[in-house]
Amino acid sequence: MTILVINNYTDERDLPRAEKIRDILRKERREAILWHFSEVGMRGISREVDAIVLSGSRAHLRDEDVCSKCSAEVDLVMRSNVPILGICFGHQLIGKAFGSEIGSLPTFLDRPEDIQVLEPNEILKSWEIGDKLRVCQSHQDFVDDVPLDFIRLAESKSCKVEAMKHKTRPIYGIQAHVERTAEGASDGRQIIRNFLENVVEG
Repeated sequence: MTILVINNYTDERDLPRAEKIRDILRKERREAILWHFSEVGMRGISREVDAIVLSGSRAHLRDEDVCSKCSAEVDLVMRSNVPILGICFGHQLIGKAFGSEIGSLPTFLDRPEDIQVLEPNEILKSWEIGDKLRVCQSHQDFVDDVPLDFIRLAESKSCKVEAMKHKTRPIYGIQAHVERTAEGASDGRQIIRNFLENVVEG
């Protein structure tokens, strides 16, 4: 199994943030490769790629210039047949690609937060409806409303679309940085495992 991680960070100093996702996948005994988002339009996706993970970013999809630079990645999301997991900015990019507006919190949110399960699904299979899990948040933007043909899977006090899934395609988005952990906030790793075991391999 090979998983392509797309690094959406524009500053090279943020490379370790994307590398962390790749390294977690490798710790889960999956082969993972890392591309910068600017490479997507220049390279063909190998048939050996079994899934795609879209990283976070400091960029804002409310900025049309950012949207333009991500157009090849949006095209990849729209036409890909392999499972996709969008994390934070990646989650927002999926929402934007399918027609959602991107909103913005009054201040930057950077702390652990509880999210509540609304719809147990493949990536939230470890929990029941109404369960709360603790995850790491680091964002200001959010998907304002669930896109057409998507199901809302989880919500939080700060974001009503914390997690979502396409109704017929294996496309998932999660606002939290599930690759990060903090004291008492490690449920994100289980979401990654669920994606691997229940979606990619399921």
